[in-house]
Amino acid sequence: MPKRDKAGHKTVADHLRDLIRNEDNRRQIQKVFGLEAEPALPPTLTSLLDAIEEAHKRTLN
Repeated sequence: MPKRDKAGHKTVADHLRDLIRNEDNRRQIQKVFGLEAEPALPPTLTSLLDAIEEAHKRTLN
């Protein structure tokens, strides 16, 4: 899936992921779109997932 459209803007999917990643927005977005709510992860797992995501982003760029 492309990360940017022809004009260089983020894709809709990437914008939605950014919204869902923000803890303040997560519950509201899940409710609006009817997404199944996931239980909160412990902080250690959250930081591990963030580190994996950052490493993945660096490999894409």
